[in-house]
Amino acid sequence: MSTPFDIGKGISENISFMTRVGAECDHLIRLIREELSRLLLDPELVARYRAAGGWEDADDYDNHDWVCTDRAYSLPMTIRPKRQASRYLAFQLSLTGIGVEAKDNVEPLLHIAWWSTPIDLGDTKMGFPLEPGGYDLTLEAERLFRWSHPQGDTEWCYSVRLTDINSPLDVQTSIVNPVKALLLNDQAQALVGTASVRYVAVEGEPGQFQALPR
Repeated sequence: MSTPFDIGKGISENISFMTRVGAECDHLIRLIREELSRLLLDPELVARYRAAGGWEDADDYDNHDWVCTDRAYSLPMTIRPKRQASRYLAFQLSLTGIGVEAKDNVEPLLHIAWWSTPIDLGDTKMGFPLEPGGYDLTLEAERLFRWSHPQGDTEWCYSVRLTDINSPLDVQTSIVNPVKALLLNDQAQALVGTASVRYVAVEGEPGQFQALPR
């Protein structure tokens, strides 16, 4: 049976652990933003895209406003030869809540997206079950969610388990390199060989997907 001392000690230790997790997440977020910004200087991408502003950030908290559950960053992008931003290169770090509630998933997730609106963690965010939002929703190669519009516009998103991103090399392998390949070729094959999460649709539950084991 736990004593008041054990309970108090556990509370302090858990809060200290959360602050360390938060510091690590902040470091990872800065690294991802820097590396994606650097990626957009690649000549192949410069010929097709242009950043139309700076990174826009959003965060969300638990129901009691004590713990940050999600953080998101979106970069407005212009697709040449257009002059106005029509897409956002975005990522969302979800520690708990609907951002991680794929069936059988019990881990924090990092979602990387190419969407027509920024992730504001209000009306627009990556969460389960997924909503088509007026688009046809498909899952390609078990890894890439794609929303297709009859006019030909498409948006995509994929996920990585937070604990699989532990070094700058992991950021390159599972985020920077596949993002470049997707922006150039728009093929789900770009995610094969990365730490991206594999999903399957859950029968009888529209929009819900099961996260498969590593």
